[in-house]
Amino acid sequence: MNFDKYTDKSILIIGGGTSTLDVKWENLDYDYVWTCNDFYLEPRVLSQNIDLFALSFTNDLSTSVLRSKLKQDKPFIYYDKLGYRGKENSIEFKEFHKSIETDIFEMDIPFNEATHLPNGRKNPKTLSGITFRLINLALLTKAKNIYFVGFDGWNKEFSNMHAFTKKVGLKDSDTRRDYEGTDYSFMTVFTDSYNYFLTMPDYRRLQNLGEGQDYNIGTTISKEHFPLTKEVHEKIR
Repeated sequence: MNFDKYTDKSILIIGGGTSTLDVKWENLDYDYVWTCNDFYLEPRVLSQNIDLFALSFTNDLSTSVLRSKLKQDKPFIYYDKLGYRGKENSIEFKEFHKSIETDIFEMDIPFNEATHLPNGRKNPKTLSGITFRLINLALLTKAKNIYFVGFDGWNKEFSNMHAFTKKVGLKDSDTRRDYEGTDYSFMTVFTDSYNYFLTMPDYRRLQNLGEGQDYNIGTTISKEHFPLTKEVHEKIR
């Protein structure tokens, strides 16, 4: 992947957390949009020109809207091999790849494996989802601004909504059920993830557009280390 085109540009990363619905991210000046998973289910995201798309194991590759959008925009498309569980070898994947007429890449995003987290916990690389990977990928570019929205977690009541699927609360299939109190609770994993950003180069380029929402677990960290600027706050609220 050639990062040169991102030099001195602004990247907007759109994840599936609730803040994607609750803030006016369209009001920002950005050059490129990166997104993931079922983004096409949310009209505001579908209307964007997508520059980079990260496939998820759960994506329904037969969906005509997804196929048409990718064929139209021709974004850089990748899957993370660890999380894709061999689906890239399926007939479904091969038919999908052929239909969109766009290359799909396996991407092993570099992470600082030497990072030490409290109590010896694992690096959050595989724990907090694909938006986490996208943010770290953007930090490897020389973009001047990296805005991200929809990387939130949950409030204590699990009453917030997924921005793409519109599902309120946890899915029955979610194996992580605890809000806090364990090494792999939502509070722990998202806190570790936001702290991980602080180990990456020039992390102050980040702007957490969900900052301040009750479900945005990273708010305390972003407010201290890369707070929303006054200009950004006024535009998105």
